[in-house]
Amino acid sequence: MFREILGDEEKKGDTLKAVGKIIAFAFDDPFHITTVTGLTLYGIGKLREKRTNYGLKMMLRDIYAMHQELIREVNDL
Repeated sequence: MFREILGDEEKKGDTLKAVGKIIAFAFDDPFHITTVTGLTLYGIGKLREKRTNYGLKMMLRDIYAMHQELIREVNDL
């Protein structure tokens, strides 16, 4: 019960998405095996991201990030 309320620390699948992007677009081979593999890893990371439990921890992090962005924008004005 508390795990659902608190939520996860960060989004799941971010690392997998990054690795998939690197494999898909950085490596080039004539058979495009790395492209297919990279896009598959990226897709799996995207699915895991959707299953992230958004709870209090992530909400507080998002509010802090919005607050910092607001402070930067006000200082720019």
